[in-house]
Amino acid sequence: MYGKYRGTLLIATTQDGNSHVLPLAFAVVEGETLTAWSWFLAHLREHVTDKDGICLISDRHASIKAAVANEALGWQPPHAYHVYCVRHIARYTPCKHIFDRNFDKFCELSPPVKAWIGKISKEKWTMAYDKEGRRYGHMTTNLSECVNKVFKGCRNVPITALVKSTYSRCRKYFVDRGRQAQREIRDGQIYCSHVMKKLRENQEKACSHIVRTYDIQRTIFEVEEAFDPMTQRGGHKWTVNLNERYCQCGQFTTYHYPCSHIIAACGTVSINFYQYIDVVYTNDYILRAYSAQWWPLGNDDAIVPSDDPWTLVPDPSFIRDKKGRPRSTRLRNEMDWREPSQSRYKCGRCGTVGHNRRNCPLQSQQGSC
Repeated sequence: MYGKYRGTLLIATTQDGNSHVLPLAFAVVEGETLTAWSWFLAHLREHVTDKDGICLISDRHASIKAAVANEALGWQPPHAYHVYCVRHIARYTPCKHIFDRNFDKFCELSPPVKAWIGKISKEKWTMAYDKEGRRYGHMTTNLSECVNKVFKGCRNVPITALVKSTYSRCRKYFVDRGRQAQREIRDGQIYCSHVMKKLRENQEKACSHIVRTYDIQRTIFEVEEAFDPMTQRGGHKWTVNLNERYCQCGQFTTYHYPCSHIIAACGTVSINFYQYIDVVYTNDYILRAYSAQWWPLGNDDAIVPSDDPWTLVPDPSFIRDKKGRPRSTRLRNEMDWREPSQSRYKCGRCGTVGHNRRNCPLQSQQGSC
């Protein structure tokens, strides 16, 4: 609820190469309807990005699916690829044969679940079948949920104050992240700190790998991991093809930076593995994402000129006949669940959390509350 206006906040977010949330667009609409989502997605294409090959991750809300299906909005292949959030699926393995083996075991346990999930294309919800790595490892809508929580404190304010607060917080966020990228560039860091940390971890793993060459051009390899007798893990063998930028483990395709097997293979033939890092992880690329100019809003007169003749006319079609808060159509997940100790109910008679005066246990003992 926003002041006296009952509305819904639509959010579009992404993530930069340094693993930071990057807000893209916000809109306050009457609800999660087909009209609202169509309008929002159309403006994303017109004002935010017209790039082809975008991966759009969302829940399976009927209005979102219907809006994306409209080819006129530009969210169908090859312009964009719509996939689903897999918050409720436990395993995100990027390796296809491991996924298939575990998925078959899962389906054997529950034929009804097998019939239900079999109707959804694996390209929509698995990491292993994301052949182009369009997700960049993102399997859920957690980015939007994080931004949603940031703005939770300013939701009960009028629309103008809400827009001002959103603008102010985004301005500070963009300036701080942009300056961080500038500092790393001045320090001579070509790639962001996030991917450098991951590469160091993969380099340590690569030191224990055994590499076998399978062609005279030295481009195809078998990389064997060392077996750890303490954890009973490791010992797997993976095929690596440097020319095709492929590793059987799936991590290289998914995250777009070298896994430990690629690094080990490159070390065998004295190739710099940095050439296999995607450009999105460079500080120059990240700096461009935060380089947009922000301007002070100033007084309210600068936002709405005093001589502007327009007036706000409420839409009579939005008048509700029923009293009370409208029922939400949002698909809820574990981020919306409450712990038992976080119950909103508190008895006005005994002060105990979890019930009210009407069903207070003391009512039967001392009469009506």
